Order: sequence, then structure tokens, then C-alpha cells
Amino acid sequence: MGFDIVGYIIFAFVTSITPGPNNYLLFSYGKRFGYKDSGRLMVGILLGFFVLLFIAGYGIAQIITNDPNIGLILKILSSVWLFYLAFELSKLNSEISTVSASKAGFYQGFVMQFVNPKAWIMAISGASAFLPRTSNVHLNVFVFAVIFGLIGIPCMICWVLFGDLISKWLKSEKANQILGYTLFILMVSSIAMIWL
Repeated sequence: MGFDIVGYIIFAFVTSITPGPNNYLLFSYGKRFGYKDSGRLMVGILLGFFVLLFIAGYGIAQIITNDPNIGLILKILSSVWLFYLAFELSKLNSEISTVSASKAGFYQGFVMQFVNPKAWIMAISGASAFLPRTSNVHLNVFVFAVIFGLIGIPCMICWVLFGDLISKWLKSEKANQILGYTLFILMVSSIAMIWL
């Protein structure tokens, strides 16, 4: 079976640019702190997802998610983490303070991938449908992971810049509260989708 590179690029772009926990976190970071210093968070997300892609590429992720007990643990961890993230995102305000607010960094971005249900779905679906099929399995997994990662970089930058831009537009406390509540609802919806 050949490697559908065009289909894979489209899949990687659509899944990377659409809303999800990573993009909500990047948006929130851009909203609170601006684009500056967002590199550590983006590198953490990128490397964490890169590891997840390798796990999926070697077939380990499918074994994990097919085990009912491990699958349940992953669902619980994902739900708790996403609810915490939803609560944090709901606290947007018009006063951007880099002193009082804690910045998410490399570690948070990296670890989040392993409890991020969208990241698992992206990795497993991508590996199932688009993993190159040649005699060298290591090269296949490497190409699969690198292409997905490279496509994800501009998508992450877009979400941080979007948050930065929104911070310049939304100056009233009321508008920021509405945005915060909207992000909270979207994240809680993501949690509900895990269990449905």
C-alpha cells in the first residue's frame, strides 16, 4: 500500500487547526501573555505529541486504548485534566498580568498530550489510515511523526496569535467574561464527547 501524502497532509492540517485542548490552551496563553515567550509551551506540545505519534505508529496506542481498564483510566484522567483546563480558561479577564497569572510552559504542554483525548484520536486515526507502508517500519513511523509535527507548528502559531489579537480587541470585562464562559462550555463539551 502506498503513502497517500496529499490525504495525510489534509488530515494533519484539519485536525491540527480545529479547536481542541491544545489550541484552547495556546489561545488562552496568547490572550493572557501575548505571542512573546510562547515558544516553550509550543515546543512542549510539539514534542509531547511527537512522542504520542511514535507510540501510535508502533501500534502501542491501539493496544492501550483497546484495553477497557486502561481506556477507562485514560478517560478519567482526560476528563479531570480538561475540566481543570476549562476552569482556567474561563478566568480570562481584560487585565493581562504576567505577574499574577501563572504561565504554562514546556512541561505542561508536554504532559498534557498524554491525557489529551483529541491528540490520542489524531495519532491513532492518522497511524491507522496514513502510516507509510515500506519495509523499514522505523522510517515509516519517523516520516509519519515528522510530517504531522511540521504541519502542526503553523497551526499552533495561529492560535497563539489569535489569542494575542483578541486581547487587543476585547478590552471590556464583560466581553472577556463571555469569551471565558464560551471556552468553558466548549471544553466541557469536549469532556462529554469522551464519554458518549
